Amino acid sequence: MYTLSINNIIPAASFKRIDIAFVTPINAISRFVQCIWIIDRPKGSSTTPTEKFYPDAGASLTFYIDHSACKAKLFYHTKVCAMPWKLSGRQISIRFKPGALKHLFGITLDDSKNQQIEFVEVLAKERESYLRLQESLVGESIDNQCSAVQNWLAHIIENSDTRSQKWEHMLYQSVNLLVPPQSLADQFGVSRRTLERQFRANFGFSPNKLHQFAQIRQARSLLGSTSHQLSEVALACGYFDQAHFTHAFSTFALETPHQYRTRKLSQIYN
Repeated sequence: MYTLSINNIIPAASFKRIDIAFVTPINAISRFVQCIWIIDRPKGSSTTPTEKFYPDAGASLTFYIDHSACKAKLFYHTKVCAMPWKLSGRQISIRFKPGALKHLFGITLDDSKNQQIEFVEVLAKERESYLRLQESLVGESIDNQCSAVQNWLAHIIENSDTRSQKWEHMLYQSVNLLVPPQSLADQFGVSRRTLERQFRANFGFSPNKLHQFAQIRQARSLLGSTSHQLSEVALACGYFDQAHFTHAFSTFALETPHQYRTRKLSQIYN
């Protein structure tokens, strides 16, 4: 089995209650894949916790595999939602970074609603290679299945267009370093209008929305793992002050920062 690796992940509380492993993506796919998690639960040990999911402009592709069949579902959400999450059988889930669906598969989804759909229903580009992968996964060990999925993605990436790398670098600055949109445009010598157009074209969201996602993610990480005062968290995440932070967080997450911290530490769900 793979070694547990949870770098840059805010785990759901249910992860603590089941045998789940995070897989570090191979180098060939790390440009587009944030993480991979796997579970392998025997029949009769199913659990369906309610989890709270926070959007980050990425998407999850989960393979559900048993001894005779394999299917994959795509989970794409743009708003915070709480929903039942069935954890049973064998699952291999790929968490894609922003823009990966469009770049690799030509998929553009409606960014106004949360969606959970059959992957094959929205797949045009790479459909044939996906169907071959789907068939090859049945009957294999979970290690071989996870390797096959990663190799499939690596092959697609190897043959993909690389012209968007400049914008991916800018995305990294926005998401990981919390560089505000105007500062990002100034730093890279592009107009704000160009930044808006290219971010929507490559990642499906405006620079403002991606920056907001990143701020909330950083705030959640600090609230759940440190004892920093709310005013300190606010400044660390680029908010003007605690009042600005509390309003922005509450509007986005549907609870105050204090409520989130209390709930997170109680390990009810993530």
